[in-house]
Amino acid sequence: MDPSTLQTTWFALLGAVWVLYLVLGGTDLGVGMLLRRTDARTALRAIGPTWAANDVWLVIAVAAMLGSFPGWYAAWASGLYLPLVVLLVALMLRHAGIELMTHATERAVERWKRVIAVSSVVLAFGWGVVWTGALDGSLARGEAGGLGVLSPRSVLVGLALVALCRLQGLAFLRLRVPAARAGLPLRRASAVTAVLVLAAGVALATGAAPGVGLGAVGAAGLALAGAGLALVVAAGAAGRAGWALLAGAAVTTGAVVAVFGALFPTPIAGAGGVTVTGAAAGNPTLSSMLWIAALLLPPLLAALAFAYVRFLRAPEGVARGGVAGAVARALRGTLHELR
Repeated sequence: MDPSTLQTTWFALLGAVWVLYLVLGGTDLGVGMLLRRTDARTALRAIGPTWAANDVWLVIAVAAMLGSFPGWYAAWASGLYLPLVVLLVALMLRHAGIELMTHATERAVERWKRVIAVSSVVLAFGWGVVWTGALDGSLARGEAGGLGVLSPRSVLVGLALVALCRLQGLAFLRLRVPAARAGLPLRRASAVTAVLVLAAGVALATGAAPGVGLGAVGAAGLALAGAGLALVVAAGAAGRAGWALLAGAAVTTGAVVAVFGALFPTPIAGAGGVTVTGAAAGNPTLSSMLWIAALLLPPLLAALAFAYVRFLRAPEGVARGGVAGAVARALRGTLHELR
């Protein structure tokens, strides 16, 4: 049976929320990975106004999956039990480190920097492994409490996502903290990211479970990721951090769209996998949740956009240049006059 319009809509909404988390939250993970290569307190101030809000998208993604596709959520929770425990512990340690580091002694700060860096790597790597398991059929087999999703292919995809998040974080810090640019070389990070992402794409294409195909939406996502990857290389060679950040976001967005396009209508591919129609909640639940999403998502997006615009200046007070800086200054002036 083909998925209904409501089921398809909710599948697309879940994809959009994962895009928001992996682009915005992924940039924060990349900043966390780089704490030992720059001034940690300055780096954390750079993401201070937004990092917690960005992680809310992960909470929304999990809650929306539970409400709209309880069968999918159940298959994840049981088939990925041990990996999800590791990811949850890493998430808690990262949050604890960011909150506690400003209150710690200098000696403790060094330990918390390691904790934040390692937990950031674990989170990015883990999500790469999880989505690979959904595509190649290993998650459907449910082996060894979820450790069956670990394979050379999933490790490669996990490393590619780590490199992509790190590139986004590096480009973000080069924009927000000019003093850190010398210690954050862009060209090498861009080249490494391009190689790993390209290799991961080939591995996923050749190792997908039988019956998995891109479809029109997945092909569009793959084209966007490819264009973004070319821009990553060009921006890295030119040392353009802004373009590199935009290109990394395009690669991440395109990759998530391609994955969701390939997984529709079987979000866990392989023998004994999960289908959208079999995993979805009833139409009354989906309709009610859609109304709630229509009411809550716009103000959430508006608040997040305001936070990014409002705090667009560098942490040490260096004024932002270009169109983005002009927009930020104009909005700040308008809001000041309104007050």
